[in-house]
Amino acid sequence: MSRQPKFRVTVRPYLVSYDCAPNETLLAAAHACGLMLFNNCQKGECGTCKVRIKKGRVKLAPFMLSALSMAEIDADYTLACRSYPRSDIVIVAALPVWPDARPYQRPK
Repeated sequence: MSRQPKFRVTVRPYLVSYDCAPNETLLAAAHACGLMLFNNCQKGECGTCKVRIKKGRVKLAPFMLSALSMAEIDADYTLACRSYPRSDIVIVAALPVWPDARPYQRPK
């Protein structure tokens, strides 16, 4: 059985990183590793989990335009709760607390 590839997500300005599978949202993978990103609805309706993509690609699942405008998409913003990685990525995000600068791992 082959393992599904994982992409590395780096969060700036904190220099923390975590792995995210292509079928997993940026938000879900961060939470699974113990890294808390701001969020609220987790359905693409509120915009609380908005992050900016500095490098890399994501697939953006359906969302409400009230949460993320077309101008914001053009400026490389996305919703962490609706974004699936398609490559290693670097995002800029605000975190509730300043995390330890280290790779975050899923509990075993």
